[in-house]
Amino acid sequence: MKKATDRNPVYVMSTVATIFASAVFLLCCIEISPLGVVFSSSNTSMLPTSDTSNTTSTPTGDVLNTKYLEITNHTFSEDLLFTIVNGTLINNLNNTINSAEVTVQFYDANGTLITSSTENAKFIILAPGENSSYSVRSDLGDEITSKYKVIPGGDIEVG
Repeated sequence: MKKATDRNPVYVMSTVATIFASAVFLLCCIEISPLGVVFSSSNTSMLPTSDTSNTTSTPTGDVLNTKYLEITNHTFSEDLLFTIVNGTLINNLNNTINSAEVTVQFYDANGTLITSSTENAKFIILAPGENSSYSVRSDLGDEITSKYKVIPGGDIEVG
């Protein structure tokens, strides 16, 4: 019985060279896109890639602070699935705020409301002077946001 180490060195080298050449060929056919790995050739792609023709600049964001709740900063970002607005919410009241939340309204280039989304702040109970981060996510499909408005909210604790 022959051992694996008894194989012809030329056979082993040609097998390794074939595997290496196949790997290089596959790597040349792979394109990394924002949607992940896409296999493509020089003029067609087997899987759809993202359409960059709708790429726009970062939309403008407005804040509509309430009498007692204030948004001190906010950022806009997008990932593959969601449009995201993050920021900080501050309780400027002398009472506690319960169910602290943030609503974001998303508008298109014509100023038409696309949708609004509301999420709880990280800390939903805010004592006087306390702050909390928040993250509001919305799936807008193919809609392009040109403007957004951030509105804080919550229930004032009485007594």
